[in-house]
Amino acid sequence: MRVLIVDDSRTARMMLKRALPPALGGDVLEAAGGSEAIRCVQSDHIDLMFLDLTMPDVDGYQVLKTLQEGGRTPPTIVVSADVQPLAQQRVRQLGAMAFVKKSLSQSDLAFLLRGAGLL
Repeated sequence: MRVLIVDDSRTARMMLKRALPPALGGDVLEAAGGSEAIRCVQSDHIDLMFLDLTMPDVDGYQVLKTLQEGGRTPPTIVVSADVQPLAQQRVRQLGAMAFVKKSLSQSDLAFLLRGAGLL
């Protein structure tokens, strides 16, 4: 399974990568911003994307909107510190399958992925 982790924070990308269950840890790509994420999804096959919302170049909402308009949205889990109900509703409308708070543990992530049929 090819996984894409999108976050402008290198530390956040590393933490999420470490939290991935072993079954998903083999083929992980990273993008430091929204523009890079869009290019990656458009040029490569991505099975699962973890997406931050707040990024300086292109935010997570715009990434989802652009991919949705192009018909290329991979299964996406938004990982954000912004857990307001409006943000959660908006990302679901843009095609995200789940919304979780940053600093996700490996066990919580595995539970989420099993529930979504991705593990």
